Amino acid sequence: MLTVFPAHAPEDARFAQELSTFLEAGCDAVCQTADAAIRPSQDLIDAAGEGLSADVLILLLSPKSTLPQWDRERWEPVLFDEATELNTRVAVILLAECAFPGLLRRQLKFFDATRDRMTAMRKLKRWIRQGQTGVISPEMETVYCALADRPGTCTVSGEMATRFFAEAAGDFDASFWIPAYRRTLARIAGELGSHLQMKLDGEAEDNCRRIRDMLCRKRCLVVLDAPEVSVEPLMPSATHNRTSFLFTSEPVRVAEDTPTVAAARSLVMASRFAEAYEMLYQLLDSWEAMDTCARDLVWICEHWGRLEEANKLRFHFGPSPTEQLHLF
Repeated sequence: MLTVFPAHAPEDARFAQELSTFLEAGCDAVCQTADAAIRPSQDLIDAAGEGLSADVLILLLSPKSTLPQWDRERWEPVLFDEATELNTRVAVILLAECAFPGLLRRQLKFFDATRDRMTAMRKLKRWIRQGQTGVISPEMETVYCALADRPGTCTVSGEMATRFFAEAAGDFDASFWIPAYRRTLARIAGELGSHLQMKLDGEAEDNCRRIRDMLCRKRCLVVLDAPEVSVEPLMPSATHNRTSFLFTSEPVRVAEDTPTVAAARSLVMASRFAEAYEMLYQLLDSWEAMDTCARDLVWICEHWGRLEEANKLRFHFGPSPTEQLHLF
């Protein structure tokens, strides 16, 4: 995990703690806030020097933290030379107007929070995560508050979801768009598990549990495109969750899951057994390739330990006694 050192004046401790909580929720970061306050015998450059042991050093500039005299021979080696030597990234957040060298604005990553602190914090988070800030549209403030600033859920129009998915990718470890319209839970889980590069060879309930466990550990954005079934089994509890879920109010991308033997076999080969199981039964119900479908279903059921169901499939769809005799 990244270590972040927000060097600040004691009078700015409230914002420093707010920033630390925000970054720890949105990044794999640990903020050394308690050690980052300027002590009575120090100034901002002294505190910055201590912060060079962290991965990211943030200077919180305000009238309380700025220096009466900025001695370039003192601050430049710390913020530029030593930081480069130690591979410490340095950023500046301006909390209120004060005097400081213009070189800090021009040569360091500079965030002006004098008017909009939340936007500055969001851009800082993106820079820490991916080295860039990108666009943050003010008209999507509600969605950012619900999903990007912390784990959460939100439902918006398909157009808004499409915009947010493209714009806010830098706020997450990974972003996944899952076509869910007219799809079963097994199918939705299989699609999401595939994006997560998981081998989901269990029954649908077990697959959902494993996906929940994975999403608890990752800061992801999952867009569920107009699901018509409950997806609660996929969603971690609010107290053990790092992933945000965005629901579209109408379908944007519609996936066609036409049941065919080839499609079912493809799912089996990908170890997506719960989806193959559903599709193979659909094919059986339509009286298509019954022997092949039954044989694959027997194999899946035996893999799951559902031996009684496997034997029933053999009894109803296996070869006739006359056909069996020809085998010997």
